[in-house]
Amino acid sequence: MNSADLTFLLLRAATAVLCGLAAKESWGRSRLPGQPRQRRWRSRFGAAVLLALGVFALEDGVGEALGRPGEPLGWRRWVWVILDLSIPAQVLAVLATLRQRDRLEAELAAAVRRDPLTLLPNRTGFAEEATVALATAARDGRPVVGAMLDIDFFKAINDGWGHGAGDVVLRDVAAAMRAMLRPGDVLARVGGEEFALVLPGVDVKGAEPLLERLRAAAATVPHPGAPGQRVTLSAGLAVVQGTGLAALESGLRSADGALYAAKAAGRNRVMVAG
Repeated sequence: MNSADLTFLLLRAATAVLCGLAAKESWGRSRLPGQPRQRRWRSRFGAAVLLALGVFALEDGVGEALGRPGEPLGWRRWVWVILDLSIPAQVLAVLATLRQRDRLEAELAAAVRRDPLTLLPNRTGFAEEATVALATAARDGRPVVGAMLDIDFFKAINDGWGHGAGDVVLRDVAAAMRAMLRPGDVLARVGGEEFALVLPGVDVKGAEPLLERLRAAAATVPHPGAPGQRVTLSAGLAVVQGTGLAALESGLRSADGALYAAKAAGRNRVMVAG
């Protein structure tokens, strides 16, 4: 085997390796969730073609280098070798671009459903997650309670110490409440300083201690004004009956009425609708 045979064999082996990598990547894309059926089959077909090309390239390299050692190779063979090598390389480059596109699409989809300040679901994300929680609870025969929560005197924080200080309070209150929640509870920021909460698997009596823990958690957040002041929450509770978005909105309207009652009664408390 001379140097030309060895170079030929190495180039064909490199083509086979790149084809294998590209086939693996293409097959992996066909298994991503949410892929249309046509796109899945197209990815699988591409993976099969790349595997076939890789096997052909490896067989050709071994046959040429070992089966006919020393025979001169024409320039056309070298051109085809380079072209074959470029195919999986180009496919890998395209797949890398598609991975970046998928990541950006996922980030955009998350941004549509998430509040960037608190990282909680926004109204859109909350509606989706809460309706799923309602359906799951209904299937298991469990009750669901909805709550509306509001940071007391938040406008005074913004007016007195600036919106930057208000943002810090919002972020810290959200983090403190999130740490108190159970798996399956759905908390979202649905307004300036207003939060919505769905608690599956508990009735109103069982939900009240949970809300009190959220109030206590909020009180640990430093107030931007003075060490002696506390951040407080008012909350309203209501039973959510049924499933779907209409049932969720109805329950939260009742909880919102209880929230207004809590504010009218002096704030920093939990009230139950009805």
